[in-house]
Amino acid sequence: MKKYFTLKFWDYALERALKTAIQALFVGGFIGGGLFDLPWAEIGSLSGGMVLASILTSVLFYKGDGSDDPNDTSIGKHSA
Repeated sequence: MKKYFTLKFWDYALERALKTAIQALFVGGFIGGGLFDLPWAEIGSLSGGMVLASILTSVLFYKGDGSDDPNDTSIGKHSA
């Protein structure tokens, strides 16, 4: 439980969350028309929900042994 109160965890979790927020805003921009016609409230809501899901994913999958990488999207060990 202590691993969730470390700077390493929050660096890991917030990097993932920031990437997720940017992706959500980027995709939301393609859904709308012009810049001023975008439904910013809905895009912000979607982005916020995805950030929350990303942080919860970090809590579930963070090992805390130094092998965690927010850029790693695999779910198992690699065999090379």
